Amino acid sequence: MRLPMLAVAVVGAVVLGTVPASAAPMDPPDPAAPTDQVPTDPVPTDPAAPTQLSAQDSQFVIAAGYAGNFEVAAGSLAHGRGYSQGVKDFGTRMVSDHNRAGTKLSQLARANGMSTPDLPDSAQQNILNAWSRLDGLLFDCAYVPAEYLDHVGVIAMFENEADHGDNADIVAFARNTLPTLQEHKRMISTALTALDCNG
Repeated sequence: MRLPMLAVAVVGAVVLGTVPASAAPMDPPDPAAPTDQVPTDPVPTDPAAPTQLSAQDSQFVIAAGYAGNFEVAAGSLAHGRGYSQGVKDFGTRMVSDHNRAGTKLSQLARANGMSTPDLPDSAQQNILNAWSRLDGLLFDCAYVPAEYLDHVGVIAMFENEADHGDNADIVAFARNTLPTLQEHKRMISTALTALDCNG
């Protein structure tokens, strides 16, 4: 792989924004830290009403929603515009797995009074627009390194939620989705090893 092409791919992955800064791992709150909040008596709630998610869980739901939407759209491009069969197959897998995970995440969000994004965010859409103008090997040389870096970041985000999340159902979702994301990383690592952008 030529260094300039790798540099472009790495810069593209950084610009991707598939893991928004707001989803960076958060340190758990320090229970000993002083607060300015005045304690109040608990307000009775309707047990059937959705619970409000913590900041940690809310940020995860939004970031994971954007990331999943991006993977579905990018996977569709990879299936149609990729050069190698491995990239095309990986794209098909992204569409299938991230659609399924997105449906589950959306159900969990609704149960907790939230909604998930319907589309990739604006930075992700800019990358998709750029990739939609590439074909064949040029597509693979942009997509594959970016997808590898993206999965490193997404796995870290899901691990953070699995370790530090507050809502048991969303934590379980993160834990149950991690093996699939790790398999995606193994698949794209294989594609990255086979990638030859010197042609």
